[in-house]
Amino acid sequence: MNELKILGTEKVGNFKFTGIEGGFGENKKAMLVRDIAVIHNLETRTVNQTLNRNIKRFKTGIDILDLKQITHSDVFSEYGFTKAQWGNANNIYLLSERGYAKLLKIFEDDKAWEIYDELVDNYFNMRYVIQKQDSYMITDPVQRAKRWIEEQEEHQVKLAMAKQETKDVQDNTPISSKDYQVLSRKIGQKLDRYLSQHQIYNKNQVALLRWDLNNVILKAAGVPARTLIKQKHFTAIAEALVNWEPSESTLEKMKAY
Repeated sequence: MNELKILGTEKVGNFKFTGIEGGFGENKKAMLVRDIAVIHNLETRTVNQTLNRNIKRFKTGIDILDLKQITHSDVFSEYGFTKAQWGNANNIYLLSERGYAKLLKIFEDDKAWEIYDELVDNYFNMRYVIQKQDSYMITDPVQRAKRWIEEQEEHQVKLAMAKQETKDVQDNTPISSKDYQVLSRKIGQKLDRYLSQHQIYNKNQVALLRWDLNNVILKAAGVPARTLIKQKHFTAIAEALVNWEPSESTLEKMKAY
């Protein structure tokens, strides 16, 4: 297991939570279940109970970690807990991005998936950057020269990124919130028709089908999250919606329920 690092308070949209890195792999972000509960307007106890009922679905070290089992009790304040909260809790769960996604499959809530998309884009996929000292502040001439070279390289990278960003803005128009709502409604209607035609009511099977359809849409657009869909993707998405049928692997998984 990789060492856990507290990144401090993170802010994504209107959400504030404790940023944590490590545990599930180098530079891998993680989230406390306590913060996930707050973001989704749930009680931590309720989410913990849900996890414990479905714990066989979560792989330790890949999806989930219990901080009470792997850390010392005297670090409670670093994670934003009081001594009483830490001591009274049976579990202090930490989830990876994959673990978080598994939890949402159990929740099965469209709003929850929208929040998840935002967190994936702006937290899990973002690297934590350590500020470096400017070269002019370094007294050692050798180290100052090395840092100056780094600064020039960083400057060139930033210029290249700026040019790319300008091109992206010109070539890619983000979909509006209205278009996003229309797209979500179309996806929901497609799924509802399939569920009605095949008389599927089991919530676990519904969750698998929703996951399958969402993956098809993202694959058609070539993006990792719905929030990254652009206007230019609509033709491919429309075709994918028309032709969608659950994958063989999804149908096989549904037989377990």
